[in-house]
Amino acid sequence: MADRTTPIHSGYSIINASFSGTATAKLGCWMEYKVVSQSVENNTSTIRFYIFIANVAASSGYHIYCNNYDQTNRGSMTVKANGTTVYTRQKRGFATDLIPTASDYTTQYETHYGSAEGTKFLTVMTDNADTEAAGYGTCVIQHNADGTGSVTLSWNADCSFANSLKLITGSATVTLPTIPRATTPSVGTLTMGSQSTITLSPASNSFTHTLRYQVGSSSGTIVSKTSSTSVSWRPSVTLANQAPNSTTAVGTLYCDTYSGNTLIGTRSFHAYIQNKTKLSVSVNASGAYGSTIVSVTTTINGTAYTEASFTTEALSKSGTQSYTVVVKDSRNRTKTLTGSYEVMAYKSPTVNIASVFRCNSSGVLSHNGTYVSVRLRANISPLDSANDASITIQSKRKNAANYTTLRSISGVYAFNSTVVCGGSLSSQYAYDIRVEVSDYFETVYAYADITTADTIFSIRNNGLGMAIGKICEQDKFEVGWDAVFHEDVEFEGDVTFSSLTWLRDLIYPVGSIRMTVDPANATTFLGGMWELWGEGRVPVGVDANDRELCDPEMEGGAKTVTLTTANMPSHNHALSSGTATAAEAAAHTHQAAAGTYKVGSGSGSNYKYLTNDGTTGPATTGSGGAHTHTVTLSGSTGSKGSGTAHSNMQPYITCYFYKRVS
Repeated sequence: MADRTTPIHSGYSIINASFSGTATAKLGCWMEYKVVSQSVENNTSTIRFYIFIANVAASSGYHIYCNNYDQTNRGSMTVKANGTTVYTRQKRGFATDLIPTASDYTTQYETHYGSAEGTKFLTVMTDNADTEAAGYGTCVIQHNADGTGSVTLSWNADCSFANSLKLITGSATVTLPTIPRATTPSVGTLTMGSQSTITLSPASNSFTHTLRYQVGSSSGTIVSKTSSTSVSWRPSVTLANQAPNSTTAVGTLYCDTYSGNTLIGTRSFHAYIQNKTKLSVSVNASGAYGSTIVSVTTTINGTAYTEASFTTEALSKSGTQSYTVVVKDSRNRTKTLTGSYEVMAYKSPTVNIASVFRCNSSGVLSHNGTYVSVRLRANISPLDSANDASITIQSKRKNAANYTTLRSISGVYAFNSTVVCGGSLSSQYAYDIRVEVSDYFETVYAYADITTADTIFSIRNNGLGMAIGKICEQDKFEVGWDAVFHEDVEFEGDVTFSSLTWLRDLIYPVGSIRMTVDPANATTFLGGMWELWGEGRVPVGVDANDRELCDPEMEGGAKTVTLTTANMPSHNHALSSGTATAAEAAAHTHQAAAGTYKVGSGSGSNYKYLTNDGTTGPATTGSGGAHTHTVTLSGSTGSKGSGTAHSNMQPYITCYFYKRVS
């Protein structure tokens, strides 16, 4: 055939195809592919590919034009990656003429097939979009554990309507760029002075590792380039110097992964996990010069604690979080200590089945296929790639007790694709399909089912059962199609439902809150995705007129409150004890009223009296004028209160809140 050597798209590589028809000397069909991205976390490569057909021979004038009428398979094409179908083109025509170049051609996006003759026409056979630039296919390839990988890209086109084309096939095995695979260590609780074990699970047995630590300003190397998968370490008690006011110290463990002498990558391990980790806090405080500690208030994770030692609720927020410790002594002096800590974002795993149907091994819909096509979306919090990640697709016959695994996928934190699996699902039976998604903390499920092969009418081989729209599987009357009853229906016996998803969706649509005293996640028995909601909080109705309550899921309030002076009502205090002293006035005199003053009366008198203008009546001094005296009070009203936070909780009873998220 005529091979293409220059790609239309710069930076892409070419795989040429073969024609079984008579046009092998003048026409060419080729794939252009490129690795557009790689995921170190998921150990995958994403490949983008285009497929073209055009004249490539030196002589021009050979053209083909066809449409897709009469439901033929003209121009149909299937692309596979390692045997799995990743692109399908059906019942579309195409055209080609003259010799296109990378800078001089037109495609079906600019020129209609019927107007293609006589032009430098390039047909984009991966024409699944509105523009040529977007008319490509993609596939995600899982690498080997050590990061190496390859993929066999193949395609075939059914153009047998034209003897010049007939079948077009192409295939090549491509070596992918190696993905670095740094190892994340696994370690439990570390105790200073005690032996601990660090476990390593390398992606390849040829990898070696160097383990290092950093606690405050202290650092060191635990082991260098070891090939062991289990390392013993006894943290020195001298590390306690890095946390003089606490019984715990926070540090970071580093793992350097090597392939030979090449550093593949470094993982660090320190984890406070959102909604999972609880902090154990101990505050040591003492008075000075005879004073004693009156109160210790620690505000952390949105809650104020008044105990010196306590354990918080699970950390509800991620990112950099702060804490405050306020200590008050008997002299009413306070000392405030602030700090911060990092919390890794975490949400429970989620999984949703978008579609499921019987198919053949290529994923094409087939009512009697023995494979199943499952379109699913799953998300797992990576936690710096340290979290476990497992997706398992399982099946069981309707009357069976246990599931059988059809496909397992590990190490993938975000999955949104179609999986074709099975091969042994008999068309004579209906099956339950279950997708199980697990991380280190939780396992969630999604459910679906597939019916038997479609058939108008089926009688059970023992003559005791019959079915419409499916294969009869029970000694009962079964209906495999949607049914509409136009008259009243009466049931004399019990009615049971094999699936209550319709009832679940009616009572608990997405966004609903379920209250229960059972800690079990409703996903296990109701299906759908649920997450714990409102831990430690009381629901309040949305108030559009209150900016603090105007939207759903706004948070506020505190479990305990410490009052300030501004929080108290206006009041006064009576003087409970003390003395009052009037200030001394300067020396002064008082003048008697105007008049005559005599001493004595008659001879030998021994008494004295005053006369006022000759009268013997009473006489007074003159007025001293208006004046004041200053009084000084001394004493104390006394001191009350300790500044201790008080409970802000209404009478309550606890339960679990679960919110349905999908």
